[in-house]
Amino acid sequence: MKRINQITTLILCLFLAVSVNAQEEETEKRKIGLFVKANVGYGFSVVPSVLGQDRSLDNAENIYGTSAPGIYPGIGIGYMFNKFVGIQLAFDYSLGTSKVHDVTFEDMPASIQAAGQEFTLLNAFVLQEREFRTRQMRLSPSIIVRGGSGKLAPYARFGVMIPVAGHTDTNVRATLTSTEINLPIPIPGLPDLSGVSLAGEVEGKARTEGQFSVGFDAALGLEYQVTDLISVFGEAHLVALTIKSKQTIVSQYDGTYRLENSPISLEELLTGVNTFLGFLGQDPLELAALGLYSSIDEVPLSEKEINYVDALNGSTNNPAYNDNFDPNSALDELALRENYSSIGIQLGVKFNF
Repeated sequence: MKRINQITTLILCLFLAVSVNAQEEETEKRKIGLFVKANVGYGFSVVPSVLGQDRSLDNAENIYGTSAPGIYPGIGIGYMFNKFVGIQLAFDYSLGTSKVHDVTFEDMPASIQAAGQEFTLLNAFVLQEREFRTRQMRLSPSIIVRGGSGKLAPYARFGVMIPVAGHTDTNVRATLTSTEINLPIPIPGLPDLSGVSLAGEVEGKARTEGQFSVGFDAALGLEYQVTDLISVFGEAHLVALTIKSKQTIVSQYDGTYRLENSPISLEELLTGVNTFLGFLGQDPLELAALGLYSSIDEVPLSEKEINYVDALNGSTNNPAYNDNFDPNSALDELALRENYSSIGIQLGVKFNF
């Protein structure tokens, strides 16, 4: 009887060992083959480039950053050839936001000649706040190398980043202040304007689209197998990407202007000046002639549409290189490369089939 019990116990142990081994083999099989995943990440600026300049009368300094910071949800599909090597095709949608404060100083001549003198607004101070909002749909084919075969396994992933669609929207809020207005001669009907300056606010929107570009995509992560079918993962994610600009189109330009420290309004000033110019047989002055536009309809095409090219010469529409510059055609400018590089973290879930 004792021998029978020993044989029975031995058979049960062998059965349990075989069952455990079969479960382990099934678990290992789950690490090989097709998988899909869903994740969400957040990217921070890395390798910043110049986004603008902060200038004053005494100094100037560059403002650094990228257009990349933000959230990027994604999905992916892949195949593990064995426990250690596989491939993946991921798709994500990047939502980046950044701000730049930009101070510039500009001379805004009025092109009014009277008695051999010029009516000029001197040193117009323009304080700008620009907000960038980037939207990108990106594909990322990559190779996966996994270390270890336990429930918790490290892995590395590296490949390329390909933006397939997207744009950057720029919202601009600008505040303008000039120094004292200079009238060439006293104009009949107008009071003394000593100490009077011009002020204004502008709000605008523009959209920039880029050309086809390819960047680098890499990650280091840990994967934990919760069940045979489900794993969770976290990774440090690096994207090195610059995109060459293709075209910028301004879609909104709303400007309001006024006189400060003045006994008369801006409209009254323009009426008095234009009456005087009419007496001299000259064309009337409009704010648009100073580059002070009130609406998008007043903005010439060359100031609301930019095509980016690799070289500027006599055949491009740029006033610095073409004597036949056409303000009613899109402006040509040298192409720039916008920086969308980022380093961040991703968390997600993976389904093994």
